[in-house]
Amino acid sequence: MHIYHYGADSQQFGQLFRPQNDAFLPVVIVVHGGYWKDNHSLDSYPTKQIVAYLANKNVAVWNLEYRRMNSVGANVSAPWPSIFNDVAQGIDFLTTLATEHKLDLRNVMIIGHSAGGHLATWAASRGMIDKNSALYKAEYLAIKTVIAIAGVLDLRRRNDLGQPQQIVKLLAGEFADGHSRIKNCNPAQLIDNSVKYIIMHGDKDKEVNIKQAISFVSSSNEANIVFHVLAGIDHFTMFPSFNENLQSWQLLQHIISDNLAL
Repeated sequence: MHIYHYGADSQQFGQLFRPQNDAFLPVVIVVHGGYWKDNHSLDSYPTKQIVAYLANKNVAVWNLEYRRMNSVGANVSAPWPSIFNDVAQGIDFLTTLATEHKLDLRNVMIIGHSAGGHLATWAASRGMIDKNSALYKAEYLAIKTVIAIAGVLDLRRRNDLGQPQQIVKLLAGEFADGHSRIKNCNPAQLIDNSVKYIIMHGDKDKEVNIKQAISFVSSSNEANIVFHVLAGIDHFTMFPSFNENLQSWQLLQHIISDNLAL
């Protein structure tokens, strides 16, 4: 494993895993969740199980950390748009590592769970951000496929969440649905027809209601979206450490392998 910092803050870093060979490898970016708050990290969040699974495959893995909001009190550690800028900058940093580590940046997948599903889907959709937005970048690393697991995919529907106030903290205020800040941070309003979206959501999820996924799918023409409803699964039981029934975990493995041709 190599650790690289893409910014000056201690939380602006990523862990790069790749097998010891000379092949140019596809890249999987992993983004952890936790309501965008600092009581979770890439080392504590269950997405580390995805990283561990992929570490044994013929693929490069970029496990991305970012500044997170204070879990208690006002959000002073990662005010808007810090989190979005970190994720964007952390992803684009791969272009500086591509030659040394033989990364095939034409074949990039990003995976995120919960708030990480939000950030992953948003990052894959950056080509749809308005040019007058603070989040706009003319040049960025394009992502081919995104897998959003139990993702927060429509910020307009914050009452679908167990902690709806976290969206207000994330955006630094309450905004009308049509406001540019919501639109340019919201996956459901940024769907890019050049990206393949794979949405996985448990129908028993009480933390991020499956209505988030349904709203995202209904906002699209569905041509580039695959929607997997995980029957009987709540917010975390698609991960093997939370459930003896590995059906959803095995489905995720198959989806990753099929889309990267592993």
